[in-house]
Amino acid sequence: MQAIDEVMKGMDQSKPMDRLICGDVGYGKTEVAIRAAYRAVMSGKQVGILVPTTVLAQQHYQPFVSDLRSIPW
Repeated sequence: MQAIDEVMKGMDQSKPMDRLICGDVGYGKTEVAIRAAYRAVMSGKQVGILVPTTVLAQQHYQPFVSDLRSIPW
């Protein structure tokens, strides 16, 4: 929750945010990215998520799709 709160506060600033979220497997990094991406898209911005491997890209795609499907557009 602290990482999510800090990212959201950083997104409220007038200057671009430069932040790296890192941690062990299963500690919510993808959740932070999904929340930040959603907020950015809803503000009219474009979002890109960088991952080092194709396998990791596929692993991130699944939670993004399932989480974003539940939002009433």
